[in-house]
Amino acid sequence: MKRFILSLILMLGIWNQGVAKDKEPEDIINSTVNAISVCNPIRYRNLTIFPLAFAKGRDKKSIITLDEAFRKDYIKIMEKESGDVNTVILVNTSKYYVFLLSGEIITGCKQDRMVSEDCLIPPHSGKIHLKVYCTEHGRWTAQSHKFSTGGMTINPKMRQAAKASRDQGEVWAQVEEKRSEVGANASPTSRYMDILEDKTVAKELKPYIDKFSNIPDVRGWNTVGVLAAVGDEIMVVDLFTNHKLFKKLWKKLIKSYALDAINRNPEGKLSKGNALDFIRELNDINLSTRNTDGAGDAYTIDGYDSFGTTLIFDKRPVHLDLFPEEGSQHPKRIPILDFRREEIR
Repeated sequence: MKRFILSLILMLGIWNQGVAKDKEPEDIINSTVNAISVCNPIRYRNLTIFPLAFAKGRDKKSIITLDEAFRKDYIKIMEKESGDVNTVILVNTSKYYVFLLSGEIITGCKQDRMVSEDCLIPPHSGKIHLKVYCTEHGRWTAQSHKFSTGGMTINPKMRQAAKASRDQGEVWAQVEEKRSEVGANASPTSRYMDILEDKTVAKELKPYIDKFSNIPDVRGWNTVGVLAAVGDEIMVVDLFTNHKLFKKLWKKLIKSYALDAINRNPEGKLSKGNALDFIRELNDINLSTRNTDGAGDAYTIDGYDSFGTTLIFDKRPVHLDLFPEEGSQHPKRIPILDFRREEIR
């Protein structure tokens, strides 16, 4: 009898340990935030970057990026046979997980698109219907049979607007707003990539890109993200599961931050304390489920004065972004909508 009772206690202990390991997403985010330290800021003109580093518990997971997958011919992205502005077909033929950052641009086919949500494509995925937004309103004629990487991700303001509204019309409006804001030449097809390829804009972006090129190496392998600010205004927090993934995406990210910094002149400078306070908002948030077309679970982050999203896989955030809520200290709740839509012409 005693042996039976001892066996039962042991079994219950093992079961409880298993249950304890199944963390809630809020707990995963809290433990991640508590392991993050905010490094001293690096400033250039009106842009300030605070590197973020893990104090402990570095994730060594190997994930490849969209650009790597294209370069090694691991993935193919194509139009649906029927043609659909907001859905494309993706196939990962490799043995690797491929991370697609929301806002990354793919070019070619009938019109350029951007990835709508963070997505972790599993190995040997088969056909995935990937949700996208159009970033080239004025074209619907095929330039190629497959998409290529645009080598760019959209600016944070546009990323935030797309995530909050989940509306194609808002994305098109943001493209034109950015073109006007930076003084880029008119595009015959209202193409976002034409803004970046404008010679005057490219010239303004270059010194920012050069100045902040070494950010991922500030704290070596512990550096996993940044908080970016223009003057005393927070732009975005981007936090990744490990240094390797962050470093691979840094060139795209800094270019996108710089695009939101040029031609803006807010007063003041954000302090390290202000940066830390904003990040600590992640300790008191509401989460709601969000669409993702790959592995893991996606959530909308609704904070007291902030809005963002995260993709969690294997008990860690693969990526988390956080934006200041515009116009109010009390953020509006973002409705969860089903992003399955008919073709937009």
